[in-house]
Amino acid sequence: MNIEKRSSIVVIQSRLSSSRLPGKALLPIKGIPIIVLVAKRAANTGKNVIVVTSIDTSDDVLCETLDNYNIQYLRGSLNNVLERFYNVLNEMNDDTVVFRLTADNVLPDGSLLDEIEERFTLSTADIIRCDPEVSNLPYGVAVEVTTVKCIREAYANVKDDYDKEHVTPYVYRNKKSEIFISKKVSGNCNLRVTIDTFDDYISVRTLFDGVDDIINSPIKHLISNFKGMKYHPYYEPSEKPMTLGGAQLGMDYGITNIKGKVHVDEAVEIIRHAITEGVKYIDTAAAYCESEKVIGKALLGGWADRVKIITKLSPFENNTNDGYTEVNWKLCIKNSVLKSCFNLNTSVIDTLMLHRAEYIKNEIIVSELLKLKDDGVINNIGISVQNPNELKYSLRANFVSLIQMPFNILDYRWDLLIESLRAAREKRGLIVHARSTLLQGLLCSDEDEKWKSAGVKNSKQIVHWLREKYKQHKKMSISDLCIGYVNSQDWVDSVVVGVDVKKNLFSNLQSVSMPLMSKNSLTDIVKSRPLISEDSLDPSKWGCSV
Repeated sequence: MNIEKRSSIVVIQSRLSSSRLPGKALLPIKGIPIIVLVAKRAANTGKNVIVVTSIDTSDDVLCETLDNYNIQYLRGSLNNVLERFYNVLNEMNDDTVVFRLTADNVLPDGSLLDEIEERFTLSTADIIRCDPEVSNLPYGVAVEVTTVKCIREAYANVKDDYDKEHVTPYVYRNKKSEIFISKKVSGNCNLRVTIDTFDDYISVRTLFDGVDDIINSPIKHLISNFKGMKYHPYYEPSEKPMTLGGAQLGMDYGITNIKGKVHVDEAVEIIRHAITEGVKYIDTAAAYCESEKVIGKALLGGWADRVKIITKLSPFENNTNDGYTEVNWKLCIKNSVLKSCFNLNTSVIDTLMLHRAEYIKNEIIVSELLKLKDDGVINNIGISVQNPNELKYSLRANFVSLIQMPFNILDYRWDLLIESLRAAREKRGLIVHARSTLLQGLLCSDEDEKWKSAGVKNSKQIVHWLREKYKQHKKMSISDLCIGYVNSQDWVDSVVVGVDVKKNLFSNLQSVSMPLMSKNSLTDIVKSRPLISEDSLDPSKWGCSV
């Protein structure tokens, strides 16, 4: 690789395996991938720009994109970003000025970098950075400028993984630093323009509405075009990942489902979009008809290592008689696991769950699962509970890493066990996933007959209350209110949400990424919510669930 030697160089770090929003660098803004837009805006006054990415196969498509747009890049370590910087600067003089940008900040342009470089040249500082409050710039106009010499010194001395990943902490600790204050661009320091979540992406795109030349449009003009943007520091996105529910992907599921199961091609597209947008888990089960096979198909071609799969043992309802032998139990378990591995195109299942909580009392099942874990066939053991009694005895099983439970905005059944859940999460790292957040879609329906089929007689009162509350608490919809309420519980680690069309995936992702609701809002909901029976809160009592 030949890099033209100049007095300054802009180095943009990027990789597609971001933990919050994987693949975000390739999301388009007016048809231009974000990484390309970042690079071309930084270069629009003539600066030399290069992207440093990883040698991981997940970044192959990123490099193909950069090739298509004739943007220079260098590949290196996935996690040691400092090493990438060191290698790309290998042939440059010590006094060469180095700009550090990231692919999630699209606003910095050549004129801003020129102004920062001018300030840096006149300063005695070894590193200069932008700071939202002091610089009086939006959160996401993040630029650092230092020298090749400082990068080399950091590379020679750091041993901590944090320093290697974040490139410049060593320089700040050991050198003189300053904060940049622009004479040309200022204001809106409470504006959030970084792209860390899907909601951020939707918001940042609005900055470019009505802009013809998004590569050369001045940063000052874009900042002024902030209609509909989120704010910082008052806006704090949720850090909880969404779990994609797999029931709809393999079977007719849900009391409001009128389309039937999702077509295979559409299901594959939904799964891959979900992974790209940052979904961390996909939940399925052997009992969900074709769900495992559809997911397995979607994960072919390099998608499997970007998401964790949770599946469940076959229910075994017909095998619970007293005469069922230990050998037969073990064969059933092994057959169920092997079939799931085959369907999912994997040799290791991240989390295998007991589909029925009663199995936790079966010593043969438990010992066989622990053996499968020791053998490396499964990484974690989980359990799916249906009611508070099942949760109570499941919490005593220390080998259980993940508990999945139904919970929604009307659900009061778990109140007495919340402190036990909190304690288990704190003591042994138990993970809690909440499913049935929309009560199979019932909470979003105003059809009285649907509510009656679930045994609910006061549906008009409930629908009216939901409409009032989503407006009162400034949510986008009833669905957004329901997902937001569950996601905001401090004992819930992830919300399981199923989708039957791609547009619903994006709205659900947006709901999960929104700020957590305040304690006052949660308290108001609990105090004012209408009461329904426990049987209506349990879809298994409706006679239409798995």
